[in-house]
Amino acid sequence: MPGVHLFVYGTLKNADLVVQLTGRCFVTTPAVLDGYRMIEPARGYPYIVRDVQARVAGLLLRDVDPDALRGLDAYENEGARYRRIRVEVVVEGRIEHAEVYVGAP
Repeated sequence: MPGVHLFVYGTLKNADLVVQLTGRCFVTTPAVLDGYRMIEPARGYPYIVRDVQARVAGLLLRDVDPDALRGLDAYENEGARYRRIRVEVVVEGRIEHAEVYVGAP
């Protein structure tokens, strides 16, 4: 059963880190998320916020299984530091459904 596609734009673009967190390698594809802007604080981790005039370049991790997603959620402190939401990303001119971690309010 295929998993979710996860759009990553910061530290999770590092394949070695993803393997360390999940024990797996995922097929990746360059992708763009329209309508969001990346914030890179001097201290801490990058995050994205809604901005209809912006776009974020990143990678789409394909078919992330539930166990791997739990590991990534734990790393991202999902629900506290970040929230995982559904979005549409552009991959090679096509729209694809994905999930992404956005900065939590």
